[in-house]
Amino acid sequence: MPIIRKREIENLEQMTVEELQDFLDSLPESQLTISKLLDYVEDELYESSCDHSLRYAMKFMMDSHLDFPRLTTWLNANGGYCDCKIMAEIAPPWRAKFGDD
Repeated sequence: MPIIRKREIENLEQMTVEELQDFLDSLPESQLTISKLLDYVEDELYESSCDHSLRYAMKFMMDSHLDFPRLTTWLNANGGYCDCKIMAEIAPPWRAKFGDD
């Protein structure tokens, strides 16, 4: 039987203080930057529907001069394959742990 690996983001609530710090240190961008990315994508999706791409996330990354390949890889690894998946798969556990700024 294959081992199914949980996405890193799904483990936030169970992490110890040390594990949480390791998680934060391993992120492709700062905690604040990722929170801003989530806010931006949410605001954009409020005005229009998802086209099943990372259109708004990519715009935020380009406008903020972020490491696009590294951040996109992290988003994909945690279920954020498009803007609406970022909001469905990443935003809820992220905001449950770090708050809704």
